[in-house]
Amino acid sequence: MTHKTAIVIGGGIAGCSTAYALATRGIQVTLFERNDKIACEASGNPQAMLYPRLSGDDDASLFALESYLYSLNFFKSLNLNPADINICGMLQLGFNPRELARIQKVAAQNHAEEILKYLTATEASSIAGITLNHDALYFPGAAWVNPQQLCKRLTEHENISVKTLSLVNNILKNNNLFEIYSADKIIEKADLLIIANANEAQNLGLSLHLKTQAVRGQVSILAATDTSQKLKSIICSDGYLSPAVNNQHCLGATFSTENTDLALDDYDHLANLARLKSFSIPLYENLKHNITNGRVSLRCSTSDYFPLLGELLDNTALKSAPPRPNAKPETLPWIKGLYINVAHGSRGFTSAPMCAELLACLICDENHPMPAGLVGLLNPNRFTLKKLGLKKLAKMVASSNVSASYNLTVSSNRISG
Repeated sequence: MTHKTAIVIGGGIAGCSTAYALATRGIQVTLFERNDKIACEASGNPQAMLYPRLSGDDDASLFALESYLYSLNFFKSLNLNPADINICGMLQLGFNPRELARIQKVAAQNHAEEILKYLTATEASSIAGITLNHDALYFPGAAWVNPQQLCKRLTEHENISVKTLSLVNNILKNNNLFEIYSADKIIEKADLLIIANANEAQNLGLSLHLKTQAVRGQVSILAATDTSQKLKSIICSDGYLSPAVNNQHCLGATFSTENTDLALDDYDHLANLARLKSFSIPLYENLKHNITNGRVSLRCSTSDYFPLLGELLDNTALKSAPPRPNAKPETLPWIKGLYINVAHGSRGFTSAPMCAELLACLICDENHPMPAGLVGLLNPNRFTLKKLGLKKLAKMVASSNVSASYNLTVSSNRISG
């Protein structure tokens, strides 16, 4: 089946990169954002850091590295304004015994030096432009980007139409077309529907059982000094500090699953400042009184920290007639044409672009850029399938040609066969 139209719900990095990936394949995309502009919630910080956090040769590290390398090349291809992207490199410091052991383990895996390399404290200081007291893992290709300008660039494609101030509160599927509603009024129809609105995915009139959680993060904005202006690369411990841009640094970020208040918190500013001590005590002393502002947002994450990506199942049909453990993926009750791309946590600008490309490949039946073993780990239905004891199916992805097709019915606001 050739898809001609698509709806994407959500105007953050996941939604914008998904819209772009589909648009470049000739699909007419309408992107809906509930706010008055795109990239103003979790994707709206002044700067987004593009770097991976690796632990070894586990799946999470492989996914992080694949995503990082893809996104870095992808951002370069967009020809962003030089003021909106800076490939300044990043230093992950071995600031305590555990972190030192981690970066040494990663360095021992013999990655190419253009990807990462181990530096002594002296070498790291030379790269950073300031004195550092810890050895570091150096990623020369790491970068920061301007989130708003990046998302704007992605949605400027001629096949994308952006509609802001559009709060979608219901989804139906009738006669192979998806209908989306706002205040009980239909506002758009399309062949495909991609949910990319993070924590709000649960508020679309569907029983998705995504098992996501909102994670509060606060960044602090610091006025740069003559000393801190010397910083040339991103430095990272259990948080990060960016080089100065427009005479200010971004320092962050906190992590809380209990506090979801969007107001700035002085305690969180202090927590961010404490991270400076692990970078450099002189740098902390130089900047500790320089907080001028900050920003709070709620990231979307899962318990296993992998995003949710792919086609969605009819949970009601699945539970009423659970498949056998040896069932083939294509026999499951897939909602043909309904996809999701959410739960990128604090690494959205690293993982969302590759996930968007992967999703477009799955939709258009193309070869995808990710190792096959990783794709199943992103299965958005994995938590429901695991709860039913279907662990093998939870790691699989349906083929592009599935036999079952389920509709969303007006009367029940759920999926029925």
